[in-house]
Amino acid sequence: MLSMVGIYGFYFVMLFREGQHMWGAHYGGLFGTVVALIVVQVVLITTVAIIAPKEAKVPRDERDRLIELRSMRVAYSGLATSVAMACMFGALDPPIVFNANSLLFLLVTSEVLRRACEIIQYRKGA
Repeated sequence: MLSMVGIYGFYFVMLFREGQHMWGAHYGGLFGTVVALIVVQVVLITTVAIIAPKEAKVPRDERDRLIELRSMRVAYSGLATSVAMACMFGALDPPIVFNANSLLFLLVTSEVLRRACEIIQYRKGA
């Protein structure tokens, strides 16, 4: 979750800071962001698998599935609501780059929300 917040946060801050000047080069920035996230995630997953190989091979039990289901429900509700609001905002005819980045922001936010819900439920011992 922290890697997503850090990497996408940097992308959105740079996009917001540069504004219309960056709109011509946003595809390269987005591609670099996705590649950076993939590399960081692979390194982190591999590191955890090396440090704790037993944890990496533990099958998911019913509790894990229930936590995942609850988290997905919360994240989906947030995503569905925000996409509906984005569609209404789209009627104001903003630039397509703004629309695309807004939807990407909503998707990333819902994924961070899902991960945060999972962490909270594991902490509470749900």
